Amino acid sequence: MIAKFCHIKRPLSNILNTTELGYQLKYTESGNPTDKTENINHLLYMDDIKLYAKTEEQLHQLAHLTENFTNDIKMEFGLDKCKINSIKAGQNYQHIYTLRTGEHIDALNEQDTYKYLGYNQSMQICQKDTKQKLRQLFRHRLNSILKTQLQARNTIKAINSYAIPVLTYSFGIISWTKSDLKNLQRTINTTMTKFRKHHPRSCLQRLTINRKEGGRGLIDLTNLHNKQITNLRKYFFNKIETSTLHKSIVQNDHKLTPLNLLDITTQNNENLTEDKTKIAEWAGKSLHGRHRHDLCQSNVDKEASNAWLSRGDLFPETEGFMLAIQDQVIETKNYQKYIMKKKLTTDTCRKCNSCPETIQHITGACKSIVQTDLKHRHDQIANIIHQKLAQQQKLIKDIQPYYKYSPETVLENSTTKLYFDRAILTDRTVHYNRPDITFIDKTNKIGYLIDIAIPNTHNLQNTIAEKLSKYTELKDEITRLWKLQKVTIVPIVLSTTGVIPKQLHQSIKTLNLPPNIYILIQKAAILNTCRIVRKFLHNDSYPFQATTHTSSTLHTSNTQPLTRIATQTGSSSLPDLHLA
Repeated sequence: MIAKFCHIKRPLSNILNTTELGYQLKYTESGNPTDKTENINHLLYMDDIKLYAKTEEQLHQLAHLTENFTNDIKMEFGLDKCKINSIKAGQNYQHIYTLRTGEHIDALNEQDTYKYLGYNQSMQICQKDTKQKLRQLFRHRLNSILKTQLQARNTIKAINSYAIPVLTYSFGIISWTKSDLKNLQRTINTTMTKFRKHHPRSCLQRLTINRKEGGRGLIDLTNLHNKQITNLRKYFFNKIETSTLHKSIVQNDHKLTPLNLLDITTQNNENLTEDKTKIAEWAGKSLHGRHRHDLCQSNVDKEASNAWLSRGDLFPETEGFMLAIQDQVIETKNYQKYIMKKKLTTDTCRKCNSCPETIQHITGACKSIVQTDLKHRHDQIANIIHQKLAQQQKLIKDIQPYYKYSPETVLENSTTKLYFDRAILTDRTVHYNRPDITFIDKTNKIGYLIDIAIPNTHNLQNTIAEKLSKYTELKDEITRLWKLQKVTIVPIVLSTTGVIPKQLHQSIKTLNLPPNIYILIQKAAILNTCRIVRKFLHNDSYPFQATTHTSSTLHTSNTQPLTRIATQTGSSSLPDLHLA
């Protein structure tokens, strides 16, 4: 229907173009000093038409041609939307146009505006009012999105595709300054913080970096604006070869629009900040950059480590909180004393009182929670591996979510034996004789000693090496006692923040498990790490407080944040705690 409607209106455009009525735009051809003119008397888009004329008489002639055409095709003027805007010597001039039916098109008052293609205009577009209305609509849509229960990736997609396009439409038409664009970007950041989707001290560069690189994939407004300017300028410069109208517009636009088409040199508002630059800025930060350096280690699979961000299937509160943990900006005692410069007498852990209370200490080393929260996280990973092996070997029938699964100590059939957290008796004393999972393939006489660990990221390689060495003695003993042809030690190791070493893929392949099982393992580790940190800090200072941003200072609100309990598929045996 739209195509048909456009075809119906095309003859009207042809009729108006054949007249010599309208404005004359001057332009010059290369090598020809004589000025030429290009006539323009209308702009037409769908059912909206704007007529231009040099005099009142010409305007009435154009209006008369348009009225005749609309009568012929049985269309009517929407008189409530029609106005005449006459300007003489920079001043509004009042006159009306009378249709054959006797109805009138009134003149536009000096203070009035008319809307064309979404913008209020008079002698020119009202830049200040238009910007204010766009900001209000943008904030309204942003708030509406952040009030929803969308998953993290879908929340960002909604902002990119529903809120930001409100502004995109104006780029190249409305003059947005660098400060305007930075303030709009800051509006997104602070609003996300208000709704607990973004930690106020997290690395800002990560918000607009691609998810595959460890960011959240939010559109960079400055880049989007500058890219739009560049594309529009390219369009006009390409069209001047074939269109005298475009050539005349280019030669007459001397800072009249944000495009400034008369200047063919690259403009300041065409510069783009690439992801590489943002990543370099992120990596260059002494605190935030540590996680980026961890991802770039030779033993780490960067793509797999960022797979949880690429999927984006967590709540945005959880995603934002995990990024804050990776950026090491959670308010531990160590952070408060040495980064926030609070006057604390000590930064010793509030639980074990033996080590400095850093985020690494909480997530992977605190002795007081080793046998409770840290063991619970470890067991969640073990549940995933055990259940998948038991399912493959047909040792169990029913499949449950891993956080509800309770492994049997011994599962056995004619071809397979599967032990879970069971000591293995040997002829001579072996210090490490209790791997997490022992898997025996009776048919091929092959054994697997599977041990699981979730260390801090900097300790990944040492942990893998330790697992391989500590069970060497047990491996030799059961090979001899059980008359097996081969026994393999299989370490299942990933970091507390979901960083995946390349060794994990090899371990999964050795056990003949599905290659993408690391996704579920990673998700379980991340959710449980968030749970551990929230529980650890909950009594003293909530880790995700509302803040207000100013130009360079962060002020933390003293109001008590509300909390809600929300279950999340594959979260943990306890519900995941989120902030509302």
